[in-house]
Amino acid sequence: MRAFLPSLILCAMLASCARPEALPEFDRPALLELAPADSAADIRTADRHILVVRHARKVSPDCNELACPLSAQGEAMVARLDGLLGLPDMEQVLASAACRTVRTAEAGGDAVIVHQAADGLESGCDAEDIVTRSRADALADAAASPARWTLVAEHSNTSCLWLSQFAGLAASETVGCTDGRLADAAYGDIFWLYRLDGAWQVTVLPAVFEVDAAG
Repeated sequence: MRAFLPSLILCAMLASCARPEALPEFDRPALLELAPADSAADIRTADRHILVVRHARKVSPDCNELACPLSAQGEAMVARLDGLLGLPDMEQVLASAACRTVRTAEAGGDAVIVHQAADGLESGCDAEDIVTRSRADALADAAASPARWTLVAEHSNTSCLWLSQFAGLAASETVGCTDGRLADAAYGDIFWLYRLDGAWQVTVLPAVFEVDAAG
């Protein structure tokens, strides 16, 4: 029995000195720094991330055509979003086929996969575009994708559709959706869907890529 005592004492000393295993470095640290404190730890350990953004500001609030471009302020917002997302590009970039959403999605990379702006509407940003991919297709592809990082650019109402589809209606309402849409003045938010232990959760980074009208 006495022969075992030194070994037991040594084992106890080693165990008391052992440090917990460090978490791997997060792959988009600038984004993680902006996350709410009560979500950051879960975000760090999540295996998948879908960032949903409303398109940047249009050339005019009354311009609702698919071809409606971004304003100079909107272009500055895209540049800011690009900087926040960092490198490498997003593995999957999805957008409604409107010019303003496609342009916003380009912050995540040039390979933007577009879907119909409204069910059955095959028109796109350019007059010659024919868009047959539905939003339902895009939602299904995003859910099944192995991509760790996905960026989705949508509209005030369809952004909320994505949030409720993944995280549930109640969760979408806690981050700013009311009656299925974002407030008219709500621009520059990143809605961060993250999958933890197989379940999707959502938090919001409010106005993080908004810029002043002066640019």
